[in-house]
Amino acid sequence: MDDVQHVKEYFDCRAEQWDQICHHDPAKLEALATLADIQPDQNILDIACGTGAMFDVLLRRKPHRLVGVDLSDRMISVARQKYPLPNVELFAQDILEFSQTGFDTAFIYSAYPHFSNKIALCKKVWECLKTGGRFLVAHSEGRKTIDARHQSPQVQRVSTHLGTAEQEARIWKEQFDVDILIDTPFLYVISGVKTTGL
Repeated sequence: MDDVQHVKEYFDCRAEQWDQICHHDPAKLEALATLADIQPDQNILDIACGTGAMFDVLLRRKPHRLVGVDLSDRMISVARQKYPLPNVELFAQDILEFSQTGFDTAFIYSAYPHFSNKIALCKKVWECLKTGGRFLVAHSEGRKTIDARHQSPQVQRVSTHLGTAEQEARIWKEQFDVDILIDTPFLYVISGVKTTGL
């Protein structure tokens, strides 16, 4: 995998067509929001939010704030056009440089393989969440399907191999109480709660 600039350029080039080429099962998105146990008036962080694939289901939970962060300013531009709402805040930046804290929930949906430094990502998520807050790394497909889609040389430049949920969870278990692992051909989830300090 190359540096973050290549990741940004890759998604910038595809932002305008992304919603036409990338589809998500609404029932699975609902299931992910249910697993996260989102309650009304919470503050939700969507990391690598893209054009807002999770936004509809998250907004139906009536959050106080929904904050989306994505490396691609063009993805964020599309998301801004789709969700011009007062409780939706969008930032085009590297999540590792993001400074807001106090979130109840942090999602990383359909994006985890595009982070090369997962240890730094885990620490940043910990910083962003309040005590008792939950993170959710999730895909609405199985890892073999995801890895197969990332086989072309072009995509390999912006992706890493997705290990089993148990393997990937080792990083998260250093900082979180990981209590949900799902690794099926249809759904992939690692989730846990912030309970202690670094």
